[in-house]
Amino acid sequence: MSATLPCALSGHMDHSPSSWPGTGLLRSLRPWNPGWCRRGLRFWLAGNLLVMLCYLALGWAVGRFFASFGLFPAPIWLPAGLAAAAAMAGGWRLLPGIFLGSFLVNALAYQAGAGLSAVISLGNALGPLAGMVLTRHFRPASGLFTRFQGVVAFLAGCVLLHAFVTASCGTFGLWWLEGVPPAALPAHWSSWLLCDAGGTFYFAPSLILWLGLERTPAGRGTRLPLLDGAVWLGTALLAALVFSIRLPPGLPSAQLIFLLAVPLSWIALRISLRAAYTLLTLLCIIASAGTVSGYGPFQSGGVANPMQSVGMLIVLCAMNILTLLALVSERREAEAALADANRLLEWRVAERTAELKRQAETDALTGIANRRSFMNQAEILLRREAEAGRPCALLAFDLDHFKSINDRAGHAAGDAVLRLTAERCTQALRQADLFGRLGGEEFAILLPATSAEEAHAVAERLRAALATIILPLEGLGSRLSASFGIATMPPGGLPLETLLHRADGALYQAKGSGRDRICAAG
Repeated sequence: MSATLPCALSGHMDHSPSSWPGTGLLRSLRPWNPGWCRRGLRFWLAGNLLVMLCYLALGWAVGRFFASFGLFPAPIWLPAGLAAAAAMAGGWRLLPGIFLGSFLVNALAYQAGAGLSAVISLGNALGPLAGMVLTRHFRPASGLFTRFQGVVAFLAGCVLLHAFVTASCGTFGLWWLEGVPPAALPAHWSSWLLCDAGGTFYFAPSLILWLGLERTPAGRGTRLPLLDGAVWLGTALLAALVFSIRLPPGLPSAQLIFLLAVPLSWIALRISLRAAYTLLTLLCIIASAGTVSGYGPFQSGGVANPMQSVGMLIVLCAMNILTLLALVSERREAEAALADANRLLEWRVAERTAELKRQAETDALTGIANRRSFMNQAEILLRREAEAGRPCALLAFDLDHFKSINDRAGHAAGDAVLRLTAERCTQALRQADLFGRLGGEEFAILLPATSAEEAHAVAERLRAALATIILPLEGLGSRLSASFGIATMPPGGLPLETLLHRADGALYQAKGSGRDRICAAG
């Protein structure tokens, strides 16, 4: 089937709400792959033809095999698994192929009348559809077989509800068209239910996984292809050997055969669920064929119902690997989610720490370094410049008449002037210069690798830049002015406090001389 429908069966399914126009039942009846909705009529005709031929061939082979041993109807109806996979792949669009395949099998292989064949085939088409709708309704977003909820949804929908509908329709057809007595209907119904449920349970997951309708959680750990392949092939050959010979009576072989769950679990965890369930389907065919042929461990005298024991073996192994891998997948997803949450938390903590550090080192109003940050950085910068033998200068400046600006224009206007001061000065300074607000309207700038003459030129440039700020009041002049004090570090170095004290002295000298000027410490 995969060779005929390569494009539609590749990749993972998109189950996002935006991929499905409409809600409710119509949404559930769409194919599991939304891209299929854009396929044309020719594609769906070919798909239905393929489903019909596969159903017919598989049903004829299964029916002929079991009928040759006097078993009618077949104890395991594998076409039910094919129908379930087709319904999950194409929704209602592939129901005609299921119906026609079932009709031909019942009419040709089982010699049923047209009416009975139609009723049975109607159930065989509606059952998979109903099962698909229920399964998809409860399907986890991460995948059908990646969570225990998905396994339960598959069993409830694709296996049990599917079999319930087909068994009910078929039994109704036997009573209505064949005149089967009501007292015999429960036995027919239960046999029919187990037959279709077993076929779906054994065969559908392998088809679903191989067709790419559901992603399969991969195994974990170091991959050893030769070892894994040897375990897979060895398990299949061991089962073929055990179910092809008549074992001596008295051996506990009927119990030991259940140890096949161990290598199946190995394969599921190390390779993939697809590899494990494919092997399980093969074991189902081997065990069923060998048992009905009179071979294998379940044909010993201590087993009352050999085929029932085969069913128990397969159910045990299937539930073991499905549940095991679903729980392991849940744990891995939880671990991945926890790791993501930890990374997000670490990122947020780092971001918050950086923000708090920035807030602790930055003046909230102007965005430049606050007094503590300026003093700490200036100490380091002075020490570095002294060790390198480079000149260094410190500018201290104060805005003229700033108290009058606050008193007459308000603190909001004063804050705006401070912000503009920081902005104009930052634009006029080098990236290596250290600029900070010491408090109120007083600022300081440490100029590394700068002589006294160069510092004076910088102060003149800053004074001119501040003069471009227009004040929001009259009587103090229309533009902002500032007084500057300059102190330079001698060759042997000087403590920051001493350098700042000398710059402040020069600043007070500038203010005492009439403001709006630059003075240098002697």
